[in-house]
Amino acid sequence: MIKMVKIGSIIMVLLATCMLSKSANAATATNPYIWADVPDQDVIRVGNVYYMSSTTMHMNPGVPIMKSYDLVNWEIVNYVYDTLESNDAQTLSNGKNEYGKGSWASSLRYNNGTYYVCFSSSTAGRTYIYQTKDIENGPWTRSVIQGTYHDMSLMFDNGRVFMVHGNSNISIVELTADATAIKSGGLNKTLITNAGSIAGSGGLGAEGSHFQKINGKYYLFLISWPSGGMRTELCYRSDTIDGTYTGKVVLKDSGIAQGGIVDTPNGKWYGMLFQDSGSVGRIPYIVPVTWSDGWPVFGASGKVPSSVALEAQGDTSKKIYASDEFNSTASDSELMENGGFENSAVTPWTNTGSAKISLNSQEYSSGSKSLLVQNRKNTGDGPKQILTGKVKALETYTFSAKVKYTTGPDTKQFNLCIQNGASYQGISILGSSTITKGQWGTIQGTYTLPANADLSQNFIFVETNYVASPNQTNDLMDFYVDDISFKTSTAKLPLVWQWNHNPDNANWSLTAKSGYLRLTTGKVSSSILDARNTLTQRTFGPTCSGNVAVEIGGMKDGDYAGLCAFQSKYGLVGVKMSGNSKSIVMVNASSGSAVEVASVPVTQNRVYFKLYCDFKNRTDKAYFYYSLDGTNWTSIGNTLQMSYTLPHFMGYRFALFNYATKSTGGYVDFDYFRIQ
Repeated sequence: MIKMVKIGSIIMVLLATCMLSKSANAATATNPYIWADVPDQDVIRVGNVYYMSSTTMHMNPGVPIMKSYDLVNWEIVNYVYDTLESNDAQTLSNGKNEYGKGSWASSLRYNNGTYYVCFSSSTAGRTYIYQTKDIENGPWTRSVIQGTYHDMSLMFDNGRVFMVHGNSNISIVELTADATAIKSGGLNKTLITNAGSIAGSGGLGAEGSHFQKINGKYYLFLISWPSGGMRTELCYRSDTIDGTYTGKVVLKDSGIAQGGIVDTPNGKWYGMLFQDSGSVGRIPYIVPVTWSDGWPVFGASGKVPSSVALEAQGDTSKKIYASDEFNSTASDSELMENGGFENSAVTPWTNTGSAKISLNSQEYSSGSKSLLVQNRKNTGDGPKQILTGKVKALETYTFSAKVKYTTGPDTKQFNLCIQNGASYQGISILGSSTITKGQWGTIQGTYTLPANADLSQNFIFVETNYVASPNQTNDLMDFYVDDISFKTSTAKLPLVWQWNHNPDNANWSLTAKSGYLRLTTGKVSSSILDARNTLTQRTFGPTCSGNVAVEIGGMKDGDYAGLCAFQSKYGLVGVKMSGNSKSIVMVNASSGSAVEVASVPVTQNRVYFKLYCDFKNRTDKAYFYYSLDGTNWTSIGNTLQMSYTLPHFMGYRFALFNYATKSTGGYVDFDYFRIQ
């Protein structure tokens, strides 16, 4: 019966989607074009496709990459990282957290076939630059710069790379040509002093840099919020990158500001800005831009229009929030590239130590080529492939490799290894095999990446067994490798979901019970705010609701599980287990302290919860309901007066949770999450 309900729901969603797509014939956008929390957006165009990055701070995976064909209808296609760091603040350990911190204000750029995303983290005290050739699939490689470069913006200009950053005083620093580090002796100076003064004095100094080169001139877009004023869009320009910048206010309307501009394939321009909008968060607006005397002119008569004509109509069914039936199935994902060595070059394989690697068409296990390894000076010298950004802690991988050698002892042990981190102390032997001379042998097995693995640098390599004083004949022989594989088989959550802080991957599953999301408690917590594996996605306006079905038979004494309107001053409806008894409770933390407002005993093991949010005219109220059959709903508790708080610095989110207050190991199974 339950699965029939699921099928019926899916059919209804598909019909609604078809009706929506067919009715949206007019190429017109209504502001805000996304009524949800999408702050600090940076938008680029590559061909006829637009990509956008945004800030999600303490949520993981982090820095969403969104895609659109019309600047209005967006879908999430990737994230830049799964987790940024794994210290106490990121794992909600030892009383620490990174609410409102994490990654801030990313800069997204495309240059010569490579996508770049740059951002800083005040938690880590670092600035990160990620690169990829494939923005929708990765993998990403990362570089770390010590120190936080506030609200930076990348610029690629005539073979050089720059980063503009700062608050009030806006500076520029030159990076190395590969955009991985600060360039020694490169350009490093203040471009503009007290940049916000053109809008007024006091308040928030100018920040939020978006640095662009347009028709040979350099444009720097900033936001300022002077005392007694509102969020205001500024623009500075110069004829040279490090020359004299003159500026003006380009938009002062309803606090809509902060962002750059982007052009269409037909040469029209739009500003991509956002507005603080109460508890739903910071919501994006699209603003037409024209040009006058080399200056961008935003809006119509200084106002942001409520509707904007578009050149192209995208898919109106694309959203950055979605229902989920938790029916994801596991699939294999191969992480090795060119593992069969059938490409025309050895890349992305490189060498460790002094080893020389080359393609060989005389010896191969399958296909027509293998990789020949020569010139070894140490037993660890051999072929390697970097997996940084591809592997995850606590994920299990299946590996295999074919190895052959033709000179030396009759048998020899070969190892397939992984190094996690920059130090050799992070080396683990994945598997070993004793190979017979002149024959292809196989190394194979499974490997689970440790919870505390260093993910800053990861690579696979092949070696012979360690010997302190290796012999050229017995230990450093040439050898061939072929058919190297390193794959994972996992069920993945849709990209609309993000975990609050780093997830504990050992304690959630989409496969423990088919068609359900299982959340298992892995730590004792004082409240939902320091609990791990709280799964979230954005609420949205003008109104929205989300409901869940959850099976609670696996809970333990002291556990809480259910559905939350998640922010610092949260509200939730869920099940509390005390001893051997369960009750449905509503908790309201709008005062800053959590208060259990209502409690209803429950004896069945399947219950339903619903949350309704009203953001119209910044009403910002949330209402909570429960059901024993999924059809008849009963209001519970009182109304949550939602409020946007700076400690979290994020709009309210739907959140699915299960946390323990006494002992770990209890679990619940969410059957679905459905939005309206």
